[in-house]
Amino acid sequence: MDKKIGEEAFEVIIADQHEDKKEIIDESCDLLYHLWVLWENAGIDLYEVMAVMEERDHKKGNKKEVGHTNKVF
Repeated sequence: MDKKIGEEAFEVIIADQHEDKKEIIDESCDLLYHLWVLWENAGIDLYEVMAVMEERDHKKGNKKEVGHTNKVF
């Protein structure tokens, strides 16, 4: 499973280099699918991941200056 996630992450990076929005979305879906499988196998719920993201969003100084500072993930 770890190898598959690495492959899918690499494909997202390649899609980004191609600057192809549809390809980025398609490859991101593949990556997210395999992450969900990993999480399920590890007994991790999506809401647990989202809770950590929410905590990080509220930490002062945790946001990088790359144009996404006002977005909620």
